[in-house]
Amino acid sequence: MKNSSISKEKTIAHFEALRQDMRDEIKSRIRQRDKYSIQLTISLGALVAVSFSSTEFRLVLLAVPLVSIYFTILILYSYKIHSVIAKYLREEIEPELAQLCETPPEKEWETYYKDQNVPGIRRDFFISAMWFVCILSFLYLWFTKDEQAGCTVLSVATASYGLAVFVITLLFYKR
Repeated sequence: MKNSSISKEKTIAHFEALRQDMRDEIKSRIRQRDKYSIQLTISLGALVAVSFSSTEFRLVLLAVPLVSIYFTILILYSYKIHSVIAKYLREEIEPELAQLCETPPEKEWETYYKDQNVPGIRRDFFISAMWFVCILSFLYLWFTKDEQAGCTVLSVATASYGLAVFVITLLFYKR
């Protein structure tokens, strides 16, 4: 009986360590996304400021969609990993811990949180912002185009970025 009790304590300790590592990873991902969103805002602000400082720098706006796409992918991928970790906690670790500790599984954090139907508005915000930034920058470039920007450059950039934004949306949009 004593060996069984020690074995159960070791199992609980193991699952608790796994849960703590995963919770720490989730917290790290949240901080990471906050930093990415700050970097995105600063980068876009700098590019827009340079592009409007002189008509000679107008084509700097071509980099705006690229920066938006880059940081949006980093943010959305972080959300994806966060979701996988939360699902593993909710479906594997928490039920085992609840059973070992003889507590209701719905009292475990990730299970409780999922049941609250918290909307993922930030993820949707980043996807919407990426679309907005890309559309707005290209509308401006198309309506103010001159010899410097040429139709070929704008056409290729518009098609390339448009395809990228569409694919990213398909890959990461969650409903």
